[in-house]
Amino acid sequence: MAEESLFNRLTRLFRSGPKIKRQVKNNKKSDSSSSAVELFKKHHSDVYNSTLSAYGSFDRMARYSDFGEMESTPEIASALDIYSEETVSEDADGRVLHIYSENRKIKELLETLFYDTLNINFNMVMWVRNLCKYGDFFLFNDVHPEYGVVSAYPIPIAEIEREEGFDPEDPSATRFRWLTQGNTLLENWQISHFRLLGNDAFLPYGSSVLESARRIWRQLILVEDAMLVYRVIRSPDRRVFYIDVGNVPPEDVANYLEQAKTSLKKNMVIDRTSGQVDLRYNPLSVDEDYFIPVRGGDSGTKIENLSGGANASAIEDVEYIQKKLFAALKVPKAYLGYDEEIGAKATLAQEDIRFSRTIQRIQKTIISELNKLAMIHLYSHGFEGEELLEFQLKLSN
Repeated sequence: MAEESLFNRLTRLFRSGPKIKRQVKNNKKSDSSSSAVELFKKHHSDVYNSTLSAYGSFDRMARYSDFGEMESTPEIASALDIYSEETVSEDADGRVLHIYSENRKIKELLETLFYDTLNINFNMVMWVRNLCKYGDFFLFNDVHPEYGVVSAYPIPIAEIEREEGFDPEDPSATRFRWLTQGNTLLENWQISHFRLLGNDAFLPYGSSVLESARRIWRQLILVEDAMLVYRVIRSPDRRVFYIDVGNVPPEDVANYLEQAKTSLKKNMVIDRTSGQVDLRYNPLSVDEDYFIPVRGGDSGTKIENLSGGANASAIEDVEYIQKKLFAALKVPKAYLGYDEEIGAKATLAQEDIRFSRTIQRIQKTIISELNKLAMIHLYSHGFEGEELLEFQLKLSN
């Protein structure tokens, strides 16, 4: 009964985000307090909402598939590593998360939760990498009625859906549907949904840091493939053999050329044991040469070289698309292994202020969900009301 009671209270508290009862003097409830909610319900279009959600669900899987393929590109894989390592960098003491609270009991509980139970020093880098890659990351919170949050399990993003707007009485209520587990409904407190909000077209899901690079990435792999094909096909030097056919009748010129080609391309080897003749291919001669019959004049038989791959060094188009990819990733070129002058002792966030701001935005997303985890844990240990806010979490700059 105690377990059921706690879970029901958690559901009420976290159904539409954490609701903290503050102690406010002269708090009189006005009749017009819910007018905005009533207005929202009155004008809310279910047709528009269902259409958008159906499109978003279809497009979401296509995007996730693209992001999975994009990771095979070295520049993008390196960029994801840099994002995760910069977001969850350790301080001088080797600590990733800093917990501040004047309440000693709360500080001890949260230290145990994050460093012993969840082991964020090890797990957080992988969580953030997946968050940056897909724009979403789901954690299943294993809550015990007596011990609070005892574990957190990552859930593959394709297996779970976020549902909003299902309750007309509470427009901001949120729940999750675990598709691969028999469409199980999970309450808001059971799932920690990390999401990078940046593009309202994908709501209620996040937007990946790779989103703006999707089109450029496709162009880059096409151009690189074309460049390699050109090098393979056009690079080898070829020879032109001018064969003097003299007085050979026109109808016999083809046979004469074939004999000349065979004599140049094959070596006659006699097997001493059997006495059989073996015509082996001569590896010294380059294949796909050109044999052209000539007749009369002083031309005679001669051989010329045709130089191949005249434009093999022209890769301006590849570099142009590469620059656009780096612009989309927001990571300075030098940190992806490309030559560019950088300060010897400067960290990446110090080197590029734009990248530093991007990292700060990701850190705020992480902190917001870690706050939710901490509040669930404290609530399970008997803390209520404003006590649930008597702490502060920070990640290293």
